[in-house]
Amino acid sequence: MKSHRTTMSHETVDFVQAPPASVLYLPYSICERRRKLENEKQKRLAKLASKMGKETRKPDPNLKDISKDRRELVFVIDNGWTMFEHWPILTFVVETLAMNAAGIDKSGIDLRFTVEGSRHNASDIVGENGRRVLKEKLRAAWPEHKPKPNATTDMTMILENIYKEWHRNRQPATTLYVFTDGKWSTESLTALRLVAKNPNSHHDIILNPPPLHKAIMAFAEQDRQQTGNRHFSIQFIRFGDNAPDTEHLQWLDDHLCESHKYRDIIDHCSWRATVDKIFKGSIEGFLDEKDTKEPPVLYNYKQLVETFDRFNRGEEDGPVEPHNATLSSPLMRAGTHRSVVSTSSPRTQQKRFSMFSSP
Repeated sequence: MKSHRTTMSHETVDFVQAPPASVLYLPYSICERRRKLENEKQKRLAKLASKMGKETRKPDPNLKDISKDRRELVFVIDNGWTMFEHWPILTFVVETLAMNAAGIDKSGIDLRFTVEGSRHNASDIVGENGRRVLKEKLRAAWPEHKPKPNATTDMTMILENIYKEWHRNRQPATTLYVFTDGKWSTESLTALRLVAKNPNSHHDIILNPPPLHKAIMAFAEQDRQQTGNRHFSIQFIRFGDNAPDTEHLQWLDDHLCESHKYRDIIDHCSWRATVDKIFKGSIEGFLDEKDTKEPPVLYNYKQLVETFDRFNRGEEDGPVEPHNATLSSPLMRAGTHRSVVSTSSPRTQQKRFSMFSSP
């Protein structure tokens, strides 16, 4: 089924088509990687050990350079209300990357949510049991659909809090993977464009950096004396193709550190980038400088999101059975439009969140 040009808030293409029955056959690197991971067979004893909290998946050889410096991996998940429409895709991407990162961060992946973090944050995501916890956290943290003051992402505050935690824990080698649409930015694009044309300019946004820029520069300052791979880095993984949001994230990648004479610690790509670019773009200078061409969305975005939602609920082979009704998502229950989000996961008191493992 084809239609003429679409102009949603996602990359424009001449024609859209119906997505395949399974997301595993979408033409995106993350989907191809998930298909490979799903096809890997584990021995019975390995499955048992994994359920007991041990990591039994073999590390991805393409990521061996990341594991050499005992790097901490922190997933910063934007669950502000503007992320509602992207949530099924984000869930798939986050779960796939967590599977692929098995064995890289020996202490396990840490999760940090931008809204209601005290309820949803977690640490030490390891093994199949840890990845089940991740799935539950993502389901419980599904964003609100309509604007609310307490459902809006404050990325500056999140980064400031992470810096404090990182500094207290002796500044281990760390990469933040920030899954976001970038709609939290408040900087003037006019000012950013002037700086892009002249990185040595004395524009006010350089002389008096806004709080978000200061929060990122605090990390860059600590990385100033490092050589080789970035000791601390930030990878923005974007959902949605709104032009101003994309431009702002790309400016952070290309110009923030340069204009302040810091070593570049930032990379930006969409969820459709190659998996290697997502994992290593902010760590390795070569991949940061290499802007790989990303495939366009190609599909009606609403249909694409619904396809990911069905996969996440395990419903690709047919409709959900009555006894599995608790797996229904806010997207399904409201036909992609709802004003109040309720989730099937119980809201239990979480233990105090620790961003990084103690050395």
